[in-house]
Amino acid sequence: MIDESAIRLRFEALCDVLDERGRRRFAAAEALAAGRGGVTAVMRATGIARSTIGRGLAELRAGEEFAVGRVRRPGGG
Repeated sequence: MIDESAIRLRFEALCDVLDERGRRRFAAAEALAAGRGGVTAVMRATGIARSTIGRGLAELRAGEEFAVGRVRRPGGG
């Protein structure tokens, strides 16, 4: 069983200092750590969309890096 309340507490402790990319990667890391059903648990605990968590997972798996000071890819707004 995944402890969604623990995920929620960690997210609430960090959400004010995380930017868009940080929130996405935090959610993805939590989903990976939780294992099966992790994406759904993180989605319920944080309110972050499944697609956003999926993008975070893809970034973590690819080892994607961004230039210092950038939150989005070039051309991403």
